[in-house]
Amino acid sequence: MVKFTYREDGPVTGFVYVANSKRDDRFRTARPGDIIRNPEPEPPYIVVSHNTDDIILSDWPGTLWTAEVIDANAPQEDEGDFTRATAVRLVERLPAHTLFGPNGEAVAWVADRASGLTYQEADLLAEHRAPGAASAYAKAWLNWEGLTPSSREYTEWEGIISIGSEGPFSPVGRGLRTVFGAVVAQAWRIQGDDAMYAEGGPEEDPDLHLVEPWASAALCLVEITMALGAPGLLNAEDRKLLTDPWRTLTSPSLS
Repeated sequence: MVKFTYREDGPVTGFVYVANSKRDDRFRTARPGDIIRNPEPEPPYIVVSHNTDDIILSDWPGTLWTAEVIDANAPQEDEGDFTRATAVRLVERLPAHTLFGPNGEAVAWVADRASGLTYQEADLLAEHRAPGAASAYAKAWLNWEGLTPSSREYTEWEGIISIGSEGPFSPVGRGLRTVFGAVVAQAWRIQGDDAMYAEGGPEEDPDLHLVEPWASAALCLVEITMALGAPGLLNAEDRKLLTDPWRTLTSPSLS
């Protein structure tokens, strides 16, 4: 986690992430020192997160800035480590993969690929996912020092992409959730309503699950993300097992 500190009598500083899908060119084409100001003091506000763990990646990819709040006259109704602003001064543009930790660039590679995954590639990943992948993935979670004692009681780790209500949410921040979300979004783009099926839950809000091959492809890419983003949590054998499917899509030099 990266966190800004500030005096109560000093400027509020933090991070602003804007997904490219929002098509807000004010941030994408801006330069350090530029002031971004909303035309009206009303939603949608510019959300300035005070630490990287609290940044919600609504979509990937996006633009990440450090910023100083100029105007924050928006109501702060909920407690949270963020400020609703109507104007900010951009300080420094950071690589968006900063949000995923020391090996964030590798996580971003997977997220980028997930964002453009084809049906054929999803099928290929599903075919190449190893039978022991879930077990190796569980080992990575259990080897993580950030895991809470209560979470260590879990017995089923397959498909777990985030834990807890406060960060860090995984060994790669929100990286696992970002990759999974990218696969879900891509499945919807390609198959529409047929990409999901309902099972369990109340009739008005059933649990939705990906159909194959998207479901297995999502698991596979999440496991690849763990192996590439937090390689120190796995031995060489398990790391190879989880990254073998990646070699079906890209250069072996990445794993």
